[in-house]
Amino acid sequence: MRYVRELQDEEPLELSRMVRQEVGRVAIRANMILLSSFGYTVSDIEVIYQISKVTIYKWFDRFDEEGPDGLHDKPRSGRPSDVTQAVKDFVRRALEETPNKYGENCTIWTVALLQTHIKNELGLQLSEKVTRKTIHALGFRWRRPRWAAVRKDPFEAQIMKGLARVILNRSLGVQAWLQDETKFRTLPPLRQMWMLKGQQVRIPTPKVNEKFYSYGSLNLDNGDWFDAFFDKVNSDATISYLDALLNTYPNTSHILIWDQARYHTSRKVENWITEQERLSVLLLPKYAAELNPVESIWRIVKQRVAANLTRLVPALKEAYLAFFEEKTSEDLLQFAGLTL
Repeated sequence: MRYVRELQDEEPLELSRMVRQEVGRVAIRANMILLSSFGYTVSDIEVIYQISKVTIYKWFDRFDEEGPDGLHDKPRSGRPSDVTQAVKDFVRRALEETPNKYGENCTIWTVALLQTHIKNELGLQLSEKVTRKTIHALGFRWRRPRWAAVRKDPFEAQIMKGLARVILNRSLGVQAWLQDETKFRTLPPLRQMWMLKGQQVRIPTPKVNEKFYSYGSLNLDNGDWFDAFFDKVNSDATISYLDALLNTYPNTSHILIWDQARYHTSRKVENWITEQERLSVLLLPKYAAELNPVESIWRIVKQRVAANLTRLVPALKEAYLAFFEEKTSEDLLQFAGLTL
């Protein structure tokens, strides 16, 4: 009657560990060895696990020669992959272009379209699973792109250096502000969120997509935040906001940095600013809204209080105000990327 060899040193402990912790088939093999060492016959083990004597003898032989390590599956070579380096290079080149560059009447590569392209050009039929796995292995992910400004102010670097020079050399006590506006709507911006697999959350759309605008300014020195709500963004709203800023911070001069929106640079606004002894304005480069750090604050506010939740305007304004009441000046400077 065949039994495994006598267990040595730490082998009983290792086999017991394998029974508890290894994957099913390896745990079964380890337990077969232990049962045999306890005196169970091959016939007994055959009945317990419903496997053939040939298989039991195979793992007895492996254990006798290699010990517990021999109970693990050995690497298998398998059939060579159809996805050679040449195929990977071909897929990468395709994904770095749009399909219409290859004569397809389509602007986005889908897995199915890429499968067809590979078959037509290389004569290679890959499954959907293999194609998708190849795409991921090359580092590509299915994500939404972002807009990129095609136009750029040719004097951008020069303008930014000039702004920095003015701010750094301004007179003592002159307050410097970064200003911007944004729109809030009852139709919420959609952002990523947790949801059950296979159950996409549906965000209800409002009956009427109402909106309001917030003008906001961040003090570069102390992180003060000054804002106001308006129904529209135009020259009148801009002048009203600037007048409120000057009245809120009297007895001091202010430098305001903002973009070149038409309601900032209109003749009506420029004439009004010219009449203000305590206010001067610096313009950011054209087509470069992202250079204004206040944009980062707007992005965080909308993520926190507006995303994925349909609210009426009063509730949205209340949540907005609560956000800024809870945040310190240091928080806002950090959101804007103006602290280390």
